[in-house]
Amino acid sequence: MRRLGPLYGGAVALVHSTSWRWPGEIADEPRSAGWVVALGLPIGVVAYIAAAIAHAIGLPVTVAAVAGLGTLALASAGLVEHGLAERIDRADARSPTVKSMLALVFVTLARVAALAAVPVDRWLGVLVATAVIGRWAAVFLQALGEPILDDREPRSLVATPAPLWLSAAVAAGTIAFAVLGLGAKAGVAALALSAAVAFGLGLDAQRRDHGLSAPIVACAAAAGELCVLLLATIA
Repeated sequence: MRRLGPLYGGAVALVHSTSWRWPGEIADEPRSAGWVVALGLPIGVVAYIAAAIAHAIGLPVTVAAVAGLGTLALASAGLVEHGLAERIDRADARSPTVKSMLALVFVTLARVAALAAVPVDRWLGVLVATAVIGRWAAVFLQALGEPILDDREPRSLVATPAPLWLSAAVAAGTIAFAVLGLGAKAGVAALALSAAVAFGLGLDAQRRDHGLSAPIVACAAAAGELCVLLLATIA
């Protein structure tokens, strides 16, 4: 902590919301909401690099899109996909595996098709906006509900409640990335739609589970990412 100083919160968020491995000195401490969202920037850049390399060596656009989105998922330790599947399994115990697999396949195909429909020269902004807004949707949902106290997962998008000034600053930064990546109208629309879906998920979680959980937070992130990619096709 002394060596990292103000960056210690970023290191904690890096360990607990990405696939990055860190020495054992990083304790299992609460994750800052600001850092959870900020890490979407490097994750989006890494995803773009993978997609750009795939496209540069002559692979089809769809394959390059798979490479970019696959890297996005891997860099985030599959938190969004795992949480989405777990939420579906909890909602319907009759045939959980089948439904969660079908949902993941559908969401994956929709994401790939949407990114492939976007001009390649816009992929950097779109992928960064996708990662940032997805994480912001997860943090936004947590700002609306009660703190999640029973998060036992070693990695998740669960964060500590942020003060009002930090929530406003994170929202302002997210809007900036949304506008840069998608344009003014589509960027604001993606943010508003992500917030609306996250709010709906929160209401459903309150009705079903009487509170938020790590899978619900991951579902909010999945919805945010999908909203960005779909709106990018018409931006």
